[in-house]
Amino acid sequence: MADSSMLIDYEELYHEWAFGYTTTRMDYLSEFTEYGMAINEDSEGSAFEQAMFMRFIDTEGLERDESVGKYATEPDAYFELSEYPRYWHGIVLVMKILLYFFTVQDIRIINMALELTLIAAVIISMSRKGFETRIPQFITALIFINPVTMMLSVIFSSEFVIMLITILGIIEFGDKLDNKSGAWYIYFASVGAITCFYSELSSPVIALGIPLVFLIWHNNQNHVTRTALFNSFFWIMGYSITWGMKWVICTLFTDYNLIAEAIGQATKYEDESVLGATLTERISRNIWPFMTATYKFIFIIAVLIVVVMAVLNFRKNSYLEKKVETVSKDLLIFTDKIVGYLIVFVIPFGMIIALGNGYSYVHFYMSHRQLAISVLACLCIIDVLTTFFCGAMGKRIKK
Repeated sequence: MADSSMLIDYEELYHEWAFGYTTTRMDYLSEFTEYGMAINEDSEGSAFEQAMFMRFIDTEGLERDESVGKYATEPDAYFELSEYPRYWHGIVLVMKILLYFFTVQDIRIINMALELTLIAAVIISMSRKGFETRIPQFITALIFINPVTMMLSVIFSSEFVIMLITILGIIEFGDKLDNKSGAWYIYFASVGAITCFYSELSSPVIALGIPLVFLIWHNNQNHVTRTALFNSFFWIMGYSITWGMKWVICTLFTDYNLIAEAIGQATKYEDESVLGATLTERISRNIWPFMTATYKFIFIIAVLIVVVMAVLNFRKNSYLEKKVETVSKDLLIFTDKIVGYLIVFVIPFGMIIALGNGYSYVHFYMSHRQLAISVLACLCIIDVLTTFFCGAMGKRIKK
């Protein structure tokens, strides 16, 4: 960390690598909070107590990154510690190990290499497993998450890497899980638990919504509503139980009532008088980062590509008559697909509503990227509607 001091002097806490684009804004306040936990060697108490309270370097009068840098470069200088017990902060384990060998700059390059490899692996696997027509939709979702921003942030990457690994698991091992009763529920509950352990609540549901769409594709869009509902439920249970366990364990085995503190923090910003933000303003604030000409243009191009590929894919199939009957006559299947993708579409909005202003209004520069899930679901709905229209037109022409 001492060798990273020049980087600390150079960057701001909320640096935007493309100035004016909120999607490129970093959260180095949280980043160096975690780094402060990783290098802290002065906490009192047992290892268990330190793991419960997660104390970090937080010297009054200094920005968070500056206080961490000073702690690293000036061993005899005055410093202060603060506590952040509400999360597991599992990513600190990774940070601590990496900092034995690498600077913050090195870690970012390693992170870039890892995430580019995982993205390439997902795309290659999609091509191998017959999902090549879905690649434009996946890439569009990545653009709205903004992988460059992920690569520059360890805490953002903690959720992004889990998302990519989860997707790879679905593509590569989905056939094996299909043969085991309840395996997908266990899979998504486990992913939810792992996400909670490593996440600091920046945009955790990308590890649910994007993989969920891949599972729907893996199932050939059969029983979409059921897939979306049940797997989302188990992911949320895995995430919630893991998070709640931290509160319970800390409350039972230390003198600190973390349950009361966590509940108090969750309700702190719900009063509109605190922030003056209504629910509509909260949602609008998260949509706003994408209301640029560039993102609108990218989305329009993505829609055109999805429509063209859906038409070409429909025409390519030799079983046109069967396709016509399936799409135009069985409205239950069509409705199931639309409703299922709509459930995926609202996942980010459910998160924005459930966690209140303290998360989704104050921290919109992080929470907004979860709307990439809605973008992906929207493209899937357009694909279903296009295929339905082609089937209806095909039947009319056949008649």
